Amino acid sequence: MSDDRKSLIDLGQLPTRNLAECLAVDQAALVNALTGQLPSTLVEHLAASADQAQALGLSKKVAAIGLALGQWLEQAPESLRQQVFEQCCTHPSDTVRSWAAFAQAFLSRSLPAEDALLAQFRFARDEHFGVREWAWIALRPRLALHLEAALALLGRHTGDADPLVRRFCIEILRPRGVWCEHIAALKQQPEVAEPLLVPLLAEAEKYAQDSVANWLNDASKTRPDWVLQLFQRHPPACKASQRIQTRATRSLPQ
Repeated sequence: MSDDRKSLIDLGQLPTRNLAECLAVDQAALVNALTGQLPSTLVEHLAASADQAQALGLSKKVAAIGLALGQWLEQAPESLRQQVFEQCCTHPSDTVRSWAAFAQAFLSRSLPAEDALLAQFRFARDEHFGVREWAWIALRPRLALHLEAALALLGRHTGDADPLVRRFCIEILRPRGVWCEHIAALKQQPEVAEPLLVPLLAEAEKYAQDSVANWLNDASKTRPDWVLQLFQRHPPACKASQRIQTRATRSLPQ
């Protein structure tokens, strides 16, 4: 990445193109670049959070600044809250939109789980790969607390016409989710997620296919028996399901 490109990313004028660029974002500089775009009290609040999070890893840093954004929005008058939130959700910087994903999860914490999920779909559909990841990472802790209800809720949306939504519904409760805490119960008893997974064993879109396969690959690390039995009960019958099986069993002895 050139110095000029990094400068434009840190100024919030360009989105990142890959994980390396995401990691390289100077989030404190990005907050300060929002001066004049967002209310000064919000910029000050975010700057304090960015300074405190400076030594943290990327996921905790984005979560901390997103939480600070959510806390400020919660205290703001409704009209200003909506205006500022929309600015963040549509900002050219994927990092700013990622903060908004965490802010949304915070603002939804007292809403019914389905309302919180539906609100998060906005970020699940984002054009940027990074925002789509933060979308599920932000809501995952809440759903992981009540797995039975969460699995039933997610299962009602795996038939969505948008593959980004289908992908979100699988990715959010992966047993060994990337950049987040593992879910011990699903590592030990992945079979409880069968009603969620089985309808997507022939998922047509590769982006969502990968999530189904990765979920099963996660489970194979602790319950290889279940993964093998699952494909015995639901043998691949098309190219898509064959691809999922191949990727899902990649960690198992061949």
